[in-house]
This record gives sequence, structure tokens and C-alpha cells, in this order.
Amino acid sequence: MKYAPIIISVYDRLDHLKKCIESLQKNELACYSELYVISDAAYKEEHIPLIDAVRTYINGITGFKKVYPVFRERNMGGNQSIRLAYQNILQIYDSFISLEDDIVVSSDFLQYMNTALEFYKNDERIFSICGFKAPFLLPKDYKGDVYFYPCNSPWGIATWKNRWESVNHDYFDRYSELKKDPEKYKAFTSIGFYIKGILQADSRKKIVAGDLRVYYHMFQHNMCSVFPVVSKTQNWGFDGTGEHCGNKEVWWAKPELDTRNQPTKFIPFNGYNEELLLNHRKFQDKINGGLIAKWLKYTWVHRLWKKIKKVLA
Repeated sequence: MKYAPIIISVYDRLDHLKKCIESLQKNELACYSELYVISDAAYKEEHIPLIDAVRTYINGITGFKKVYPVFRERNMGGNQSIRLAYQNILQIYDSFISLEDDIVVSSDFLQYMNTALEFYKNDERIFSICGFKAPFLLPKDYKGDVYFYPCNSPWGIATWKNRWESVNHDYFDRYSELKKDPEKYKAFTSIGFYIKGILQADSRKKIVAGDLRVYYHMFQHNMCSVFPVVSKTQNWGFDGTGEHCGNKEVWWAKPELDTRNQPTKFIPFNGYNEELLLNHRKFQDKINGGLIAKWLKYTWVHRLWKKIKKVLA
């Protein structure tokens, strides 16, 4: 089997990167896998010593077939830096596995990803293979090792060149486009009410939501992702050090990793399990604020409350 390269984007978080690398090194396939570590340059002078320490560590990484340090000489911003890396690497490979530095993986993560890439490569309804399983309840009668969901999770993801390059990763006003068709807009936001706010913020150029742009493409082309029933990844970035994660206790971001040490039985995509979809969406709404947030989070009431909190703080 030809193994997909691993791409990790980093900035100044040495401890996070060490955890990520150490978890990958426990995978049997690490020694057959090429590792690209993409280090963006500092955008603040005080970050330079931290980035230097990260780069020193990168230069000493072992346990992989080959390690390719990619050190940016000027700050590009995380989104642009990793996009350029994907573009360059996909000139060589037909697929890739991507992680951020705050992701810790199971000891069979690489086996799961590479086997899935091979199994689903000819089914273009599958956009990606995801490693993170949110701790929502599966239906009692669900017996599969994987399930399908019409979105993706960036917390450990693999995909193919032809899927990735078919996405329009650039800015355009997706919100206004969707609003022209109320039924499509309702269907798009049914994945979880939190999507509405991300969609609006990206369309208003307040943020660059690369994952939202991928989901938009998936929605337009009726695509889905493959997920494990027991999580292969954890996210350790909700400690104030990340770009979007904030500083709060997020219990659901670190589910128990899969320790069963058994091959994953992949199945063809023959439609969704509707009970599973409903459970997943209810869980997403719950962790994003529940019913009150569902109706108020993206209204003028919520914006006013944010202003009041800012003044009080």
C-alpha cells in the first residue's frame, strides 16, 4: 500500500506539537509515512523565540520515513500557509492526512486513515475521512465501525487530491447566495444552528472559515464524510492558545481514544442512518448553547448582550 503523507500545521505551541508527534510515533505505520510540518513565521516579534523553539524540535523529529520541515520566512497566516502546503504537496501525492498541532491521535490512526483512503477512493460521494467522533449516543442497534455524516471535522482528516482541488477555497458571499433559495438555506443550516453564524461571519469577511467553505462544497454536491464510531483523535487546543478555540473547559473535545487495536471494517455508503443524524445534530446544538442560543445567538439580542458583557468586563 502507498501511504498518504501527514501534514501538520504549527505556530508557537511546542507542548501541543510534542503531544501530537508522540501520539503519531506510537502508530505502526509512522515509519512508513512521510511527515510535513508547516511552520508559519511570527506575526509578532515576541513570538519569535517560541517559534524558534518549535523549529528546533521539528528538526529533531524521528520515527517517520522522512520528515520535511517547511519553515515560512514571512508570516502568511494559518489559512494561507496550510493551503499553499496542500497545493504543493498535492503536486506529488494523490491524497493526504492533515492534523493541527493540538490533535492527539490513537495508535491505529494511520492504519484507519490509509485503509479508508484506499477503500473509498473511487466513491466520489465521499469527500473525506475524519478521525474525531463526538461523544453523542449512537442508536442502540447500530453495529458498524464507521458511519456517514454530511459534513466534515478538521480534527484529524484525510482526503484525496481530486476532492480537495474541486473545492472553491476562496472568498465569496455564500450566505447571500444561499438566501436566494430558502429551502436550500434551511437544509444547509439544519446541520446545526451554529453553522449560520460561521456562514455569516465568513461571508462578511470577519473570519476565514476554511472548514465552512469545504462544507458548503460538500452540501452543493451531496457529499459526506466517513467517521469512526470510537474516536481516533482528541483536541487539546481549548486552552486559550488556539486561533478559534477559546479558553474554556470543553469536555467533549477529548473523548476516550480507540484502544481496541482491531482493524476497522469499512462499509460502502448506502445512505444515512436517520436516527444517528438526529442524535448528532441534537448534540451539536446542545454544546453550542441549547435552545436559547438556537433562537437568540445570531440575532440583535445576542449582539447587544455581547456589547453589554464587554462593557461590564
